[in-house]
Amino acid sequence: MRFRKSAAAVLTSAALVATGTAPAHAAIEPQAYGTSGKQVTLATDKTGGPELKAGLYQAELPNDGSPRTFTINRNQMRTFLASVLTDEREGKALKATGEHKTKVSILDAKGDDCTSDTGTLSKGAALTFINVNVGVDDDEDLSRGNYLGGTCRESTKLSISIEHTGIPANGRTKAEILLTDEPKGTGSVGSPATVAQTATLKAPDGTVRGEVAPGKGFGDAATLVAGTHSLKLGVGTQAFYKVRLDWGQRLAATLRVPGKDTNFASPIAVEVSTRIWTPQRIALDANPKDYQYSDSLSMSANSSKGATIGTYTAPVLWANRSAKSESGNEVPQASLQWTTTPGWYYVTVWTRPASFSSSDEPMPDSVPPIPADLNIAVVGDVQQGPTFVNKGGAKLAQPGKGEMSIGQGVQTGAPFPWAKVALSALAVLAAAIAVLWALRSRRQA
Repeated sequence: MRFRKSAAAVLTSAALVATGTAPAHAAIEPQAYGTSGKQVTLATDKTGGPELKAGLYQAELPNDGSPRTFTINRNQMRTFLASVLTDEREGKALKATGEHKTKVSILDAKGDDCTSDTGTLSKGAALTFINVNVGVDDDEDLSRGNYLGGTCRESTKLSISIEHTGIPANGRTKAEILLTDEPKGTGSVGSPATVAQTATLKAPDGTVRGEVAPGKGFGDAATLVAGTHSLKLGVGTQAFYKVRLDWGQRLAATLRVPGKDTNFASPIAVEVSTRIWTPQRIALDANPKDYQYSDSLSMSANSSKGATIGTYTAPVLWANRSAKSESGNEVPQASLQWTTTPGWYYVTVWTRPASFSSSDEPMPDSVPPIPADLNIAVVGDVQQGPTFVNKGGAKLAQPGKGEMSIGQGVQTGAPFPWAKVALSALAVLAAAIAVLWALRSRRQA
């Protein structure tokens, strides 16, 4: 006995057929960094070049190690930091076939090297970006890493020289340059964070915010607020997000991979890590007492066993720049000394294939994205910041919201795709009519 289906039942069946799709796959290849900023041409000498002010720039560098240079006017930028990012690529390769290196130096008017720093990706390392920071502090008593005074501190003109080595040697690499300038703080600048204020901070599950499309670089990082955000982690990609912090506030980013109740198993072994960066693009580390709580994880192939990783900051305090190493601190001194500026703090999530145990194990062309949940927590009451003054001691206005950061982020909630839904509805309706017509023709026959 055959039952006659109603039109509604046929429409429902057609809808299930028309909308049911297999999980989307994405190619396994490194995602290019999304460079932002004003395009500039740098000098080919060790010194000289265009004078750059605080802002965001992009340039191209040769891979042969020859210098490319710009200049800084210390009369306009007394305490500055130059952050140079190079996007290390070898076509669609996942790992470096040779060494990639970016060296950034500060030179005085005579061409003497004042300070320098180098970032390196060794042969066999997963390809990603290199970020190098150098700067000069107007306060000679401060020494934060290579952010030094010395012979450069009193120079009115400095050269910033970049030497990049990549593959192929006759190729070129995109670079992004962020220049930030910090005014001098006076008055009640407070005290550095206490040991208790550096304690491990984990972001709990919060208001469900839905899925947020990530940025591909610092400049287009997606804006996040406190709560739980759904992520789709593409293997071979870096996801960029940003969170606003004010004076006295802390940030915690906690990532659950795979996401809650997803029962997802990756077909290949992967590694996932997360980091927090300051508005000046200083990478911050955490040192939790719980050694099992880490900022990275490894997932075995075909395993749905989840893990939770994360990282956090100390409160944003002007006085942190003079913080000392204290027993019991769960934020290292080097990171504490850079948690000193309100603005956009960045959260990055890097997903890449793990090293295969056997060279005979094939790498698939594509894999589905990994579902994950990113919890964001902003903790602490907003405090009053210090009074800012210029070189002559005259008061300056407090930096505007996000002034120390570049980029407007991306829309956190896409508009409802009415056109796509309408087309899908038409397709479903057409399928339903076709089914009804076939049944009618069969009965007439």
